[in-house]
Amino acid sequence: MVKAEPDCLSIGDICSETGLSADVIRVWERRYGFPMPLRLPSGHRRYRREDLLRLRLMAEAVAHGHRPSVVARADEEALKRLLIRGENPGADTLYEAVVAMDTDRMRRLFREALTQMGWKAFLQRAVSPLLDRVGMAWAEGSIGIQQEHLVTEVLEDLLRELRLECRTSPDRGCVLLCTLPGERHRLGLLMAALAYAAQGTRTELLGVDLPVASIAQAARTLRVDRVAVSLSMQSAGETTRRLLMDLLERLPSGCRLLIGGQGAARTRKIEGVERMMGLDVI
Repeated sequence: MVKAEPDCLSIGDICSETGLSADVIRVWERRYGFPMPLRLPSGHRRYRREDLLRLRLMAEAVAHGHRPSVVARADEEALKRLLIRGENPGADTLYEAVVAMDTDRMRRLFREALTQMGWKAFLQRAVSPLLDRVGMAWAEGSIGIQQEHLVTEVLEDLLRELRLECRTSPDRGCVLLCTLPGERHRLGLLMAALAYAAQGTRTELLGVDLPVASIAQAARTLRVDRVAVSLSMQSAGETTRRLLMDLLERLPSGCRLLIGGQGAARTRKIEGVERMMGLDVI
């Protein structure tokens, strides 16, 4: 047992600063030997502040699809390399607008990039790399959570506008988009909704963090032919698989169940559940 240093952090502090759950942090301790907490005479864990940056980078890397076992072995520089993807030429200008919290400039630059690239390339070559960079900057502490939240809200507004501008075609059917209980990541859901709307499918956006029974009831009421569930890396796993199996049983006859997002590839195959790859919706 040791006496905690003055700047040590509790597990609650670590969860608040990284977005990781206490369960995930303890699993990483057991499996990978990091973080290694100090033990107080009371038995409580305390974590060194210098471990916080690496934990933030690890959380971001896992959220972007890298395996925890690979992430845990990487040092800070290697983690940064994992988080950097190809960027478009206007990335620096966009990032500067995010740092300055200049919403008017962000909106203008997003619209310009959209006009130049089209919606799909815009999401893949402009939005995704920008969000990667913002996430890494937050992990390093060079920007605050307020900048990350603001750019997300600006993007969500834009994605909604673009979706509502799309025309629907009766022969393209109707899809209900949502996330499962405990899943609160909305941006991927809006990207998928735009991809469906762009091909003429009527989209009904139910939102995030919904009980399985409520999703099934909405599918009946709205008479959709597909339910598309967005899964982030945090929601992949056996609990999610059981929820999907429950939802599949509850859906009306003839209604397809689809999953997409970074967590879809990490969820074991379920007969009757189809996977979407990226923005190639089905």
